[in-house]
Amino acid sequence: MNLSRPLLKAIAAMNFIHPTPIQAATIPVALMGRDVSGCAATGTGKTAAYMLPILERLLYRPLDDTAVTRVLVLVPTRELGVQVYQVTRQLAQFTNIEAGLAVGGLDLKAQESALRRNPDIVIATPGRLIDHLKNTPSFTLDSIEVLVLDEADRMLDENFAEQMKEIVRSCSRSRQTLLFSATMTEEVEDLAAVSLKKPVKVFVDSNRVVAFNLRQEFVRIRAGHEGDREAVLAALVCRTFCDHTMVFVQTKKQAHRIHILLGLLGLKVGELHGNMSQPQRLEALRKFKDEELDVLVATDVAARGLDIRGVKTVINFVMPATVEHYIHRVGRTARAGRVGVSVSLAGEGERKIVKDVIKKASNPVKMRIIAPDIVEKYRVRVSALEDKVKHILQEEWEERALNRAENQANHAEKILKGQAEIPRSWFQSDKERKLEKKNLKLLDPSGQKGKEGQGSNTKEAKQSKRGKRGGKNKDAPEERARAEISKVIALKARLAKKKERPRKIKAVIDHKVHGSGKTSSLKRKKSSFTIDLTDVSEKGAKRMRYDANVKQKMDRLNKKVAVKTFGQQKTGQKKNGKVFSQKKKSNKNR
Repeated sequence: MNLSRPLLKAIAAMNFIHPTPIQAATIPVALMGRDVSGCAATGTGKTAAYMLPILERLLYRPLDDTAVTRVLVLVPTRELGVQVYQVTRQLAQFTNIEAGLAVGGLDLKAQESALRRNPDIVIATPGRLIDHLKNTPSFTLDSIEVLVLDEADRMLDENFAEQMKEIVRSCSRSRQTLLFSATMTEEVEDLAAVSLKKPVKVFVDSNRVVAFNLRQEFVRIRAGHEGDREAVLAALVCRTFCDHTMVFVQTKKQAHRIHILLGLLGLKVGELHGNMSQPQRLEALRKFKDEELDVLVATDVAARGLDIRGVKTVINFVMPATVEHYIHRVGRTARAGRVGVSVSLAGEGERKIVKDVIKKASNPVKMRIIAPDIVEKYRVRVSALEDKVKHILQEEWEERALNRAENQANHAEKILKGQAEIPRSWFQSDKERKLEKKNLKLLDPSGQKGKEGQGSNTKEAKQSKRGKRGGKNKDAPEERARAEISKVIALKARLAKKKERPRKIKAVIDHKVHGSGKTSSLKRKKSSFTIDLTDVSEKGAKRMRYDANVKQKMDRLNKKVAVKTFGQQKTGQKKNGKVFSQKKKSNKNR
């Protein structure tokens, strides 16, 4: 791969032997300084594919100059940022290259002091990076030589488009840009057209299918039994998939509830979602990686990019909105050639996505059947724990309310003492941010909700929400399952609305004049004589020699054809004279 010894030593220390296809295709091109647009499935080593050529380039940086930040790596989630930071530290362990981390949820002051030292590589999420750009003095992106956009499709899905455009505009124009994505969507192609210059496209895998060594299973949830999802999940986790298991749910609230429920059932379980602080999320990931936890309940925060070794099973509590989301979820297992299992609970309303998954499956998909008596047994156990779950949730709510009141009191005390913090600036005004949020919501231009939200303002809906006057009970298992499925439907509607947006009109050159069939008077093309004469490249020289040889051959061929035709005409005239004289003699004899 033409890498330096410190990097080869670090690769050997990490027990890497052979490069993956995306690494073998990307590293030589990136070392040449070309822009790269790479597309490969999850778990194929994209981080090392872009980090190794960057480190190789930084090894030859001038050491006498002042410290300058030369590389910026953008990632969509905090956990992925921490993972890329750890991999970078491992690959650069035998060099003097420094890396800095700027992601949300961690100490702001510590990050500011680290960025003031101008590390060689900065790994950041878009929001926190713009925060530092606007509020941290002496930190700019003017000296950036390499920009990496990792998991670009996820960043665009998470509505980071405006922030990414602002960051790309802030970077130097003479930079090298490396863009990597698991799926190449239209939005990613538009971003590549704006940020890349004549890129080399590396398509190893478009991530349209699951791993070849993944066994896919589905558990059917029959109509009218949506409330059995928690009991079925408890049966699967307690009886069959007891360790190294990830459970994906759609909402943060449901993730926390399942975490409490499985903990009361005696399992070592952790949770990972957006309502947790960043130290809590990192601690949960660390415990799961170190096998201190057997089960990790997570939202789609953990569905992309995270490389957690040893995950044997992925369970989908509710089927995701699209097949792409499904592929990313089950991609947490069966990574790097290992074997894995995915089990998905599918109801009657999720049959379409199940059919799509089966169509794209390379291996046969199996149906897992759980005996009714086992489901009944765990249904009884779950319902018996309902009061304890409610009590824990109530205590947590009271504690959060107390902390909120305490924070408000401390803030008011600081204002009275004149110690209030200066508000941090942002690249958008409040009006622009509100407008962007409004455009991203599932609202029609009139301000009313679409078909999914119709009737939500009626009295009956309000009563059912509050649980008054005989309305439906929100704490019922069926209602919780329906709430999860409604979130999936809302996400589907948002994606459908995104697809229905009119595409950008691209310029088309029309050579014909409208209204008449004649071609328009175009400018005469410049003579290529001077261009050919001054083209001293090897290709140009070969072309001129070839044209000259062809001309000579054609001249010889024309001469030969002309000589042959002239000789044939003379012989024809002689033959005709003999025939004419013979005819005259025959007439005299008569």
